[in-house]
Amino acid sequence: MSSILLIVPHFWDPICVPLGVSSLKTYVEGEGHHVDLLDLNTNDQIFKLQNKYFLTVLEMFPYMERWNIFRNGTEMLSIHQLLYLNARSKPYYPDLVAEVMNMDGRNHSKLYERLSVKVFDAIFDELYSSVESVIKQEIRQKDYQFIGCHLNNSTWAGTTHCLKYAKNLNGNIKTIVGGPGPVMGITSSPHEVKDFMKKNDFIDHFVIGEGEKALVKILNNKISAKIIDPVLLKSVLEDGNAFIDFKKAPIPDYGDLEIKKYLQLSVSSSRGCPFECSFCAETVFWEGFRSNTASSVYSQIDSLAKKYKRSSFYICDSLTNHIITPLAQEIKDHNKPYTLDCYLRADKVCTQEKRTKAWREGGLFRARLGMESASQRILDDMIKNTTPENMKMSLYALSKHGILTSTLWIIAYPGETENEFNETLKFIKDSSAHIYQSDPWLFQYHPVGLSKSDKISSKKGSKARFSDHINEILSVSPYHVDQDLSQEERFGRLERFTCEMEELKILNPYSITDIVKAEKRFSGLNSGRSSGWDPISSMKKLVS
Repeated sequence: MSSILLIVPHFWDPICVPLGVSSLKTYVEGEGHHVDLLDLNTNDQIFKLQNKYFLTVLEMFPYMERWNIFRNGTEMLSIHQLLYLNARSKPYYPDLVAEVMNMDGRNHSKLYERLSVKVFDAIFDELYSSVESVIKQEIRQKDYQFIGCHLNNSTWAGTTHCLKYAKNLNGNIKTIVGGPGPVMGITSSPHEVKDFMKKNDFIDHFVIGEGEKALVKILNNKISAKIIDPVLLKSVLEDGNAFIDFKKAPIPDYGDLEIKKYLQLSVSSSRGCPFECSFCAETVFWEGFRSNTASSVYSQIDSLAKKYKRSSFYICDSLTNHIITPLAQEIKDHNKPYTLDCYLRADKVCTQEKRTKAWREGGLFRARLGMESASQRILDDMIKNTTPENMKMSLYALSKHGILTSTLWIIAYPGETENEFNETLKFIKDSSAHIYQSDPWLFQYHPVGLSKSDKISSKKGSKARFSDHINEILSVSPYHVDQDLSQEERFGRLERFTCEMEELKILNPYSITDIVKAEKRFSGLNSGRSSGWDPISSMKKLVS
């Protein structure tokens, strides 16, 4: 039997209990190993520093307040940390930091004059002192043979440092990363994965794709490859199948995670996505779509609710259109108080008021809608398979029954014209009474990591976003679409979007206080129909 510590590094907002590591724990322990879980984001001393960082950014550069910086600045924060960890002794370190923070391509000298690198270094000093203290304590308490971390854009710096520090404490520990990786898709680019592993030579294994079977092979010492992808994994498995039978997947085990720190518990009904939107990496990462049954998902929800005495659930699917109707019916038929928060596609499925009423009666309190754009041409180019009219009807049908409508919008999609951007702003204004939240994010690009990267690349080309100095430190390069809007134009649109939302009084809530304000506004605009969900009570245990 092997013992492994699975870590969710900083920073990853603790909206719901992390499902990936919880699912791995159940599966791997079923194979005879021991798994402990650690989420650094529920450590107040660590997580508060993300907020401190962005507030400091806004003090130095007030114009970034118009950029939804707490969402669109997460990659900047991660790369800033990587520079701090790997380049702060270099004489040109301040220039590198200025380059990363100069997201809209304004005059470098003027930004440099306002930048105080020492202030940020002090924040990172405190951050990594706290992180190292926690990691050291965990390693000294138990004899772990393995440590694994989730790796994505926002955890990039945290993941690499946690594993490097653990390796320095105990050279016998084997280190593992899994997840989509940084830079929106390097797991689809073999040479970039190799470059990443060469740079971070303290990492023993990089698991690409689904992790359960690969992790068991690693813990059994049955596989020595540093990069483990589904093709390699199939060759060493008896059944030749790199994926688990998702319908028979065991119920997640949250272990010793601090459940009281999360707004919701987490489950999933599928892996992958049945669609192939051009901007998305889900189908590339998961290699297809697999779904569970509504009765099985309900059983998981019921078991978790009883075990952890909580009633609010986040469904961690790319989209839940395929299962929300029968799942809501299961909850209603069993007369349970469970509430659901999930991603839905704003297509014809969501336009029928009879259906959205049934969803609400079955516990759905929040629908996260990837709207992306209100231009039909852009929607077609994205392969969204919907229309602005369907989107409008979906907002009405959902809000009519008090379901919170969190809308997500892509700013500066390749080829988007000024008129098309204005179509989106007009759509939001016309539908504002039925929108709970309007969340903008700048289009993120990778030459091969997105569903339709090849299509975008053939039309527009691509280029590295940063200088050679920074790319060498990172080992992999973030990209831009080449022949398209300038950075100034991209961030100009982002700023105009957030200003328009302020005028419409559509909040983009991140704190519990703002969530309550946003709910109050939404309920008032929709004849007092409340979602029935309260962020404070959702974190409290159910009364038996």
